[in-house]
Amino acid sequence: MPTRRHRFHRSPWAMLIALIASVPAFYDSMMPTPATWATWMYVVSGIVVLGGAWSARRTARLMQQGRSSHHKRLGEDTHTWGMRPSQERLDWFLGASLLLSAVLPQSNESEPALVWRLIISVLMLYRLLKISMPLLTETGLARLLVLGAAVLGLCGIGFYWLDPGVKTVNDGLWLAFSTAATVGYGDVVPSNTASRVFSVFVVLLGYGVLSLVTASIAAMFVGTQERRVEREILHDMHAQLKTVHEEIAELREELRAARQAVTSEPDDAQRKRQ
Repeated sequence: MPTRRHRFHRSPWAMLIALIASVPAFYDSMMPTPATWATWMYVVSGIVVLGGAWSARRTARLMQQGRSSHHKRLGEDTHTWGMRPSQERLDWFLGASLLLSAVLPQSNESEPALVWRLIISVLMLYRLLKISMPLLTETGLARLLVLGAAVLGLCGIGFYWLDPGVKTVNDGLWLAFSTAATVGYGDVVPSNTASRVFSVFVVLLGYGVLSLVTASIAAMFVGTQERRVEREILHDMHAQLKTVHEEIAELREELRAARQAVTSEPDDAQRKRQ
């Protein structure tokens, strides 16, 4: 059985926070005057991701050793631990890639560095979705609305930070919503490379969150209709069962009367003979 320490190591929050923290560093490297904190953000995020991968590997080995000892006590055959799961290999790769991104040239100065960081960002988005999926399972409508508002708010602030054409936070929020909803009115549009790349991920993430919200609302209406239909079906079933009970009671009365008539016939015949 995993200990409290093992459960702590398997917690997704450290990995989730580390991957999210590296997102501003990715976009800051495309700004005209990148900040020095972006490099340190890559370093910290890479160390946390590598630490999570090492912790997961160590926990898996300890659990396998405990399982092997249990099998040996029972006299069963044991086998060695096989290849690490692809998820663990991806964590090792992402951690090393984040550390490498810290020493690469800025994305606005080197096109290969930009391509490399784009590839890493796609893998990070995939890993974020894999981590967040259990957290979104069977989530209520209220939580989804809060999540959707938080995602749109952060995306709006991101557009305001990255795009010089977005003058206010309100314009950033409007651009985030129209981008996530794939409406594209055209009154406010991304105007530089950083905001265009950011809009791609806003579509992927924001559209997914908005789809969850709309699906939850649709499921609420469908569930209400289904409950109404179920109540009508149950009402009809109760009415039919009541009718069946009444018919059974009538049949019992008729059967009881028939039995009494059968038992009274020999007595009448005997009195007639006397």
